Amino acid sequence: MSKKAFLVLALAAPVASAFAQSQVSIYGIVDLSVNVERAGSGTGSTKTLQSGTGYGSRIGFKGQEDLGGGLAANFVLESGIAADTGALQQGGLLFGRQAFVGLSTSRWSLTAGRQYSPLWQSVTLSDAFGQTYWGNAQATTLGSASPASVAGDGGHGALSRINNSISASATQGAWTERLMLAAGDENTSGSGRLANASLTYSAGPLAVTASLARLRQYAKDIPAGAAPDWQTAYEVGGQYDFGFVKVFGAYYAFDPSESNVALKATTATRTRAFWIGGQIPVGSGRVITQLTSTRFDRPAGVAQGRGTTWGVTYEHALSKRSFLYTSYGQVTNNATSSLSLYGGTTSVAPKSAGDDPKALSVGMRHAF
Repeated sequence: MSKKAFLVLALAAPVASAFAQSQVSIYGIVDLSVNVERAGSGTGSTKTLQSGTGYGSRIGFKGQEDLGGGLAANFVLESGIAADTGALQQGGLLFGRQAFVGLSTSRWSLTAGRQYSPLWQSVTLSDAFGQTYWGNAQATTLGSASPASVAGDGGHGALSRINNSISASATQGAWTERLMLAAGDENTSGSGRLANASLTYSAGPLAVTASLARLRQYAKDIPAGAAPDWQTAYEVGGQYDFGFVKVFGAYYAFDPSESNVALKATTATRTRAFWIGGQIPVGSGRVITQLTSTRFDRPAGVAQGRGTTWGVTYEHALSKRSFLYTSYGQVTNNATSSLSLYGGTTSVAPKSAGDDPKALSVGMRHAF
């Protein structure tokens, strides 16, 4: 072997070793559907091509490096995409779905960045739709913590994806514990700060979970200079697989603070929800259905808001990565409720309080 060839091999050896120890992959989902939507009585139907009725369309990058001794470094960068237009979702954030880095072993993980909360993971486990398709539990559970926030703000969907957060998890047998702490708006008043823990048991056909979150009001929701007050959300739920049907159910409550808030007739002073759902295997597909009852307490003298959400979906597998689906959902609101109907990353809002949004979709999803 020539000296030049030997030198090239010697220089290439550490590079090849690094690639052997590191794994980086690109992944994603493209979900598109033809929708017929109606915001309520007295309104016409709207026909649209929508992204994310089932699963939110996305592209992501994830990697893992073996550090030895069972320890690994990990990262995820994930963008939400409106596949019907090519635009970024989550308010135009480049990596609006997830962006984090951390360390892990087979029994624990420690990550930091923008990531899903323990509460979101508990809700998703006990939601028959898993936060996808028309009729899932999103509107009731994870979108009401910061009423003034809009897509792209740190407080938008603040009980699901959490900015400026550190998350730890540990698994011991059938038990998984999670803890998240977040800096919120990162200001001297501490607005938006969060502490969230969960405990999950999963063994065989049974999985049960409970989560408790405490978070301070976000800066956008209170007057300038006001001291942000603490708010509370919790959920208890689970699932059981009987074989011929997998049953899901949960109870959720959110107690917002009434401090720093000008109470209006539409203000929710407390939200409570209960849902029950199921997944039924049918040939090479499955039927998913769920019924959710939601109660919104109002200020004194205003009747309680009540909304009932129902959805049903048939999902047909063409392969392990490609699916066809048809999904229907509706919300029945009383006169003081204005609950929206949610799909994966799309929604139909009622025209006004008391209106009943509904939607029907036929679509396709491909994962890569």
